[in-house]
Formats: sequence, C-alpha cells, structure tokens
Amino acid sequence: MNLSEEWILSNMNGSYSSSSASFANLRTYHGLCVKRKGDNYERVVLLSKLFEELTVNGNKFSLDTNYYRDAIYPDGYRLLAGYEFEPIPAFHFKLEGLNITKSLVMDPENDWLVIRYELDGDLPSSFSLHPLLAFRNYHLAVKRRDMNVAVKRNGDLYEFWSGDSYVKIQAGGNFVEDGDWYYNFQYPLDRERGSNYEEDLYHPGHFEIEAPQASFEVKVSCSDGMPEGFNRVKARMLMSQSSLNGELASIVKKSTAFITRDDIIAGFYWFGPWTRDTMISMPGLVLVTKRRRLAKKILEKYAGMMHEGMLPATVTGDNLSADSSLWFIYALYKYYKYTSDKNTVKRLYNAVLNVINSYIKGNEFVGLEGNLIRVKKPQLTWMDARTGDVIFTPRTGLPVEVNALWHNALKTAEYFATELNLKVPENFSEMVPAIKEEFKEKFVDGNQLLDTADPDDRSLRPNFMLSFSLPFPVLDGFPAYLGPVKSKLLTNYGLRSLSPYDSRYVGRYEGDQYHRDLAYHNGSVWPWLAGPYITSSVRSGISRDELVEQFKPLLSLKVIPELFDGDEPHKPRGCIMQAWSYGEIIRAYYEDLQLAGQ
Repeated sequence: MNLSEEWILSNMNGSYSSSSASFANLRTYHGLCVKRKGDNYERVVLLSKLFEELTVNGNKFSLDTNYYRDAIYPDGYRLLAGYEFEPIPAFHFKLEGLNITKSLVMDPENDWLVIRYELDGDLPSSFSLHPLLAFRNYHLAVKRRDMNVAVKRNGDLYEFWSGDSYVKIQAGGNFVEDGDWYYNFQYPLDRERGSNYEEDLYHPGHFEIEAPQASFEVKVSCSDGMPEGFNRVKARMLMSQSSLNGELASIVKKSTAFITRDDIIAGFYWFGPWTRDTMISMPGLVLVTKRRRLAKKILEKYAGMMHEGMLPATVTGDNLSADSSLWFIYALYKYYKYTSDKNTVKRLYNAVLNVINSYIKGNEFVGLEGNLIRVKKPQLTWMDARTGDVIFTPRTGLPVEVNALWHNALKTAEYFATELNLKVPENFSEMVPAIKEEFKEKFVDGNQLLDTADPDDRSLRPNFMLSFSLPFPVLDGFPAYLGPVKSKLLTNYGLRSLSPYDSRYVGRYEGDQYHRDLAYHNGSVWPWLAGPYITSSVRSGISRDELVEQFKPLLSLKVIPELFDGDEPHKPRGCIMQAWSYGEIIRAYYEDLQLAGQ
C-alpha cells in the first residue's frame, strides 16, 4: 500500500474533501471540508480532520495518523488493511476482533460530506469522533491564535462558528466541549516544496457514541442545509459523473472533478479556472462526454469577459496572455463540430471577429509583424514560469504555437462564414496564404522547426506540434520532424518540455519554488502534450496500436497529474490532477484512437 497516495472528492461549487490513504494530512491543502469562498476560487480549510478513537474488548485504538516534528502519531496506519478510491473512497481497518470500513461521499451540488462506518465483529463499547478545525486560507498553515469558536446545538446537530465560517456535524451521541489546541502538525509534502508546513489545529471537543451500531453515518455540512443519508448522496454523486464506454471509462469519471457549474477548474489543489486551460480542456472534458449545455454556457461566459477582443488569462485576473483568445476560437470550433449548433456559433461569431481584429490592431502585449503574431513581453505563452523577477522561459518574438493558433483562428473564421452564410472580412482571406508562406519562411529550419523566430530559438521543445495538430494545421509533413521528438521528447507519460541534451534541461521538478519553476518548462514531462502528439501522429499514418502502446502507462494511472519529472522514472509532480491532462487525453483518444479503431 502507498499510504501517501492522495484521494479527493469535489463538487460543482469548486469545494472539495481530500487527504492521504492513511488520513494523515500531507499538505496545507488537505482537509475534510475545504470550501470555495467568493468568485475568485480561493478556498478555506474549515474542517481539517475528524479522527476516531474507540474501545474494543477493553483495548483502545485510534484510526488516525499524523506527522509531527519527531514522530508519527498515532499509528492508525498500522491498522489499515487496504483501501480503494473507486467508485468512492473506502478504507478498511483491521483491529483485534473487529473490521471497520470507512467510506466517504460528497454531494455534487452542496458542500456536504457523509462518512459511513461499517463494523463487522466485536462492536466497540465506545466510539469517539474528534473534529479539528482550521478556519484558514488553504495556502497557509497557521499557529495557535485568538480564534473564537462558538458551538451551537440543535438536537444532535452541532455547529462550529468562527466569524462567518462554520462547520455543521451530525454524529449522534453526546458532544463534550473542551476548547483545546493540538500543536505542531507537519505537512511533509509542503515541507519538500519549501512552503508552509507546520500548524496548530483547534479541538472544540469530541462526540461520544456509546455502543455504536454495526453501521452508522456522520454528516458534515459547510453550507446551507444538511445532507440526506449516505446512499442518497452516493447516488447523486455517481449520477453526476461523466461517463464514456471503453478503455477510458475510469479516467472520464475522474475528470468530473474539474467541472463546476459554468467553468473548468485547471487543477487540484491550488488552481481555479484559467482561460487557456479551460479552452484546451473543454473538448475532452465537456464535449466528448456530451455535456453540451455546459460547453455553451462556458463559451458564452468567456465571450462576455472579452475586453477589446482579448480574454484575461484567468477568470479572476486582468492579465492577458498571447494565446488564450485564440484558444477560445479553437474551442468554439470544437463545440460546433460536436453539436452542429449554428445559432450559438452565429451569436458568438462577432466575438471571433473581435479576437482576430484585436491581434491585427495590436496592443502592448501582441501585434502583427507582417502577417505573423509578435509577442512583446516574455511571459505571455503557456511556458510562463516565474519566481520573483526571474522568468525561466522568456519567449518574446514569434512563438511557433501562437502563430499556428493564429492561422487556425483565421481559417476557423472562414469556415464559420461558409457554414453560417456570413461574410468574412476580405483581409482575413488574404492573410491566410500569406501566413502559411511566412510561417514556413520564419520557422522551418532544415529538418527542424524553431520554437520562436525573430529572435530565433532553435531549442527542441514540443510547441511546434500544434502546427500539425490543430483543426486547420499550418503545416503538413509531421513525419519529417518526428525523429527528434521520439528520441528526445517523447515518454510514456507525455512529452518533455525541453530536450534533455539542452544545457538548460532540468530533469527533476523538486525543491523550493525557484527550483521547481526552473524545471517547470525546461524538461518536465507534460501529459497534455500527448494530445497534440497523438493527433499529429494519426494524421501522419502512425498506427493506433503503436500510440496506445506508447501511452499505456499514462492511460493506466489512477490519477493523471499536472506533470512528471523529465528524468526516469518520471515521478508525478505538481497538481495531483490537472484538467488539460485529462481533457487532451480524452479528446485525442476519442477523436484519433477510438474512432480510428472502429
């Protein structure tokens, strides 16, 4: 068993519940009730833990595990006989004369959690549940402070309030107040990352359940109302999950974690919605899985966020990127191909024209140079890692993927005009052949493509694959460039962001913020890039079987992270789940591999 393996339940509010297999919280981001607050997708850890102590045949046991400065205590992990995370997280403890299964479900629409305990054997004479409260931002770890927690009782329902935040728990039994602090919890994964890793948690008291039944439930709410029984919440949770028949069924179900009421969360734990990530992820997460109304809602929402034809990098910020608006046009094209919804595309067609005109007109971030897009600032592409004043992959000039997206945007506008019987501006049609010609002139350098032009950067990175993989590719002939990709970038988990033979290559994504950001786009393997690679390869005649075999280790993972180390054994790193990792794998598998195999 991997006791540090992480599980997560999330809902459409952007709230979640998460910890490790041993229930030792390994990050500041872990907690049983982590609630999204406000429109900015910041979250607060309200209920950090709810741990168990019980007496069986006169012997006391704890199912809990925690890391402290010099110890792991208690040792509930020793009692853990096994666990599974699908279809719901369930943990099996083996005590002397007693087996316990602890299962958790989260309501898909409300911030409700239900925990069910099933006991088989000699029932405990007592069973205590101890809530540990944090009431803090999920990025932080806090020490003891003046935290006024009010305890309110309504029958067997207890509410714990601090300011305007609250947790409600219905566990049965009597609640005994004490108001103590538990000190010096350690979060080892945050310690490795050089971030906050030690904190104190508030213990308002504990629930005493005398002579518990063989099966009982604990209900937790961090929002209005209280959940119904475990089985009702479980049914709602499972019904809300995306589904797709075939080899990717499990991956598709897990991908539901990113979906909110009107957007897509970029990754867990620390991201909210990012425009680029949402548009790249949407075909796989939403369109392949037939959530067509949600796709429409997302596109209309982002169209309404445009300012002078440009989209912000995130839904909560004002910063722009060089490509997010172009990805919007890509996503709208995908929406139309999956839905044939001419009315929606017709309503959003002006947004497409506004985007294209904004690049033609130019601004302080991007503008035309000839017929290609020049990026004027160094941190505007997806390779945007930065620590302090250090930008690790500055890409001013003409980035190859931005200009591939630019060509795709103009061709998409022409396509929509034909489909909708609309008039496309004449200068758009005139630019397309000029873009193709200038693209070849600027980027094709013998048997390789530049990563950026003017200034020229011959680094072997995977960005040029978008020249072949987009709906309207600016180039053909991917096999001519395939050799270096296969030998230097391709892994079983995605593609490296930089050739390992480059002097700037960093093979391990580890250490503090600076060293992680240094590796982020300078060697780390990105699973989402498997999507463009698969699409380009299938278009070039590479067999489905070869591609499925290549990415079998990736497709067999329980969860797909943000990235992996560039060096073997390619340890998973970054966010434990990343939306575009799932979205591009689902899209490419369905569009290029599954359909090709039929």
